Amino acid sequence: MRFPYTLNVVPSIDTGDEIVLLRPEVPLRIYGPLGHVDVLALVDSGADNSIFPLAIATDLGIETTPGKGPGATAFGGQRIGLSFGDVEVELSQDGNTIRWRTRLYFADFPDEKAVVLGHEGFFYFTATFIGEDCVLDLKPNDNLPGA
Repeated sequence: MRFPYTLNVVPSIDTGDEIVLLRPEVPLRIYGPLGHVDVLALVDSGADNSIFPLAIATDLGIETTPGKGPGATAFGGQRIGLSFGDVEVELSQDGNTIRWRTRLYFADFPDEKAVVLGHEGFFYFTATFIGEDCVLDLKPNDNLPGA
């Protein structure tokens, strides 16, 4: 599966002027007892966990359990408390669909569009980031549950 990077217009940190950023994001569908939600998620090979807003779990009726460990550490060392839940996730493109059951982590933060896909929960794929073409190739590997 090949996904073009998404175009994002954001304010520049140094000037405040609008700049264009291209990000390796993929469309995912998350299933819960009360339905499903479609999200655009950043594929981050430097992230340990796949983290979603807690509001998604609440809206979908996904049962979560507060983590007993230290939580996630954000850039700069900031700690983020996490809950976890087991869900079904679906990745689709051009009629090709891959669906698996995995554990996702949920953080109570206000931006319901902030979704990061990290090693635990997502990297059941061999990911090739092709920067010069601004595309991400994903191929399921032997770690994909049910593979």
